[in-house]
Amino acid sequence: MNRRELIAAGGSMAAAAFLAGLPGARAAQPLKIGYNVATLANPFFQGMTKGVVDAVAKFPDMTLLNTNANGDANTQSTMVIDLINQGVSALILNPINANSIVPVVEQARKKNIPVFTLDRGAACGDCQANFLETDNVALGREGAQFIADRLKKRYGSIKGNVVNLVGLLGTTAGDDRDRGFMEEFGKIAAENPELKLVARQEAQFDQEKAFNLMSQIMAANPEIDAVFNGNDDNAVGALRAIRQASRNAPLDDPKHIVIIGIDGTAQALTAIRKGDMDATLSQNPLTMASQAVKYVDTFFNGDKSAIPAHQFWPHILLTKDNIDSAEVKSYGLWAEEVAKG
Repeated sequence: MNRRELIAAGGSMAAAAFLAGLPGARAAQPLKIGYNVATLANPFFQGMTKGVVDAVAKFPDMTLLNTNANGDANTQSTMVIDLINQGVSALILNPINANSIVPVVEQARKKNIPVFTLDRGAACGDCQANFLETDNVALGREGAQFIADRLKKRYGSIKGNVVNLVGLLGTTAGDDRDRGFMEEFGKIAAENPELKLVARQEAQFDQEKAFNLMSQIMAANPEIDAVFNGNDDNAVGALRAIRQASRNAPLDDPKHIVIIGIDGTAQALTAIRKGDMDATLSQNPLTMASQAVKYVDTFFNGDKSAIPAHQFWPHILLTKDNIDSAEVKSYGLWAEEVAKG
């Protein structure tokens, strides 16, 4: 099987491993990589940044200009323009907003600087050399189905009051997770009329916002059975609110509020092991970031046609039952790897 056949087969992890192991001639000149992350306040993006830094260090012809937008889209645009003006060879970007990043991506394109978007994309079609993300629509759908399964196990039928704490709208991740959840929840609710969505609020991937919103939602809704969260910061914030309201209960208690998040952060892993949180749909920002850097190398030193325009990275459901299993160990608990340094 050649490189092109492997990518055509789906951009699998096996294909990535195969490509990574192929020898190739090195670039004639060093590659200056400009990296800009949306924020380092989020542990997932801390892990992703570590993945980029560690991966670049493995390529002797690469240097990294590492920048952080601190959650501000205007700051991000300014920083990326500065990276372009510094003559970077390529950009790896984690956009704050899919639309606002487009003008600077187009500027890079005019200067023949390839742009690789990581975890979040730009809303400009083929302006990206590669957009590498988790299938966020699938994450939302799987979250809705997980809640339905837990409620059916509890009540014998799919029923109950559910909250959707949305992530940051305007990002591909926030929009797609919400869309996937709402589409799947709507299908399930259509066949199970006792299943209700009692609140849908944008917590913006922020623990404090999620805490405040969940506190307000619980004050207005004395009966809540489950909470879907756009990420683990939302989930941890919701859990804090549930505890403060003295509405937390063990997993097998009929009064337990089902909580599922996304990412696989350290706080989520701890809460799952303790039985306070039901699940997270874990991504792996370390391996995903490493692959983005490998694609930069392939762009300059290999077969550009072997780089997929858009690729979904694998994810895994973590629960108390499987969190220490061989399967999960093989996939990787990125938060624990980051903690080890």
